[in-house]
Amino acid sequence: MKWYHLGIKAKDSEASIRFYRDILGLHIIDTVEIWGKKFTFVGNDTIQIEIEQANPGDAQADPSSMTGLNHFSVVVDDIHGLVKEARVKSANVLMDPFNPRPDRLTTFIKDPDGVLIQVIQYVK
Repeated sequence: MKWYHLGIKAKDSEASIRFYRDILGLHIIDTVEIWGKKFTFVGNDTIQIEIEQANPGDAQADPSSMTGLNHFSVVVDDIHGLVKEARVKSANVLMDPFNPRPDRLTTFIKDPDGVLIQVIQYVK
């Protein structure tokens, strides 16, 4: 088995595409239409995220008060640079990078729909 992608249902798919492109540095890989609905895949050579436009009236998930998927993690080379750029672009950075373990720095960012993304940089 091998990881393929994760899917996000977005209140505003264009805002989500901008977030994943401009904040996390992913690229649009593909856009497909299935049953009259547009799905955009953003990613790089190791990760893909499917962004689906939510239906009117869909409720927003709140990972902090639900069981099930809570967050996903990405590894970056420069966490401080990413956090600085994310804040300049008004992204919801939840905390400054900190050391939860001796070998890494981490922080959390929320996407426009409240999806929690853990950002990790390994350090020596």
